[in-house]
Amino acid sequence: MTTDVTKAAHDAAEATKTKAAKASATVKKAATTAADKSRIVAKKAAKRVDEVTETTVDTAKRHPVAAAAIAVGTAAAIAGAAFGATKLVEKRKEAKPAPKRKPTVKKAATPPKPATAKAAAAKKPATTKAPARKPAAKKPVAKPNGATQH
Repeated sequence: MTTDVTKAAHDAAEATKTKAAKASATVKKAATTAADKSRIVAKKAAKRVDEVTETTVDTAKRHPVAAAAIAVGTAAAIAGAAFGATKLVEKRKEAKPAPKRKPTVKKAATPPKPATAKAAAAKKPATTKAPARKPAAKKPVAKPNGATQH
């Protein structure tokens, strides 16, 4: 019986060892494939950078004034961004934080008080007629001779 247990343990160990070896080989193959693909992409990128650099240098040789203008513009843009960033930082340092307010507790709304009989009687009913107006007085009309007519 001891030999059966030992043999089963030995077989399990061998199976585990075989599976681990297969997994290791698979990982190694995947890593090699990834490394090869990375090398290919890196070579293509390096080739593109070389082409672009060569084109840029040739263009700068043909048009030195334009190249200088582009360089100056780039430097100005960088300087402007740095200036703006420093001003923003200064503003934030100068700004004082807003004072903290204590949270206000809202009071529950109170229902309106019922009207008493005296209060209802004291109120006058609204009138629907407009008050009467007095007729306007007639103004004298001026005549060209200076005489007035009524």
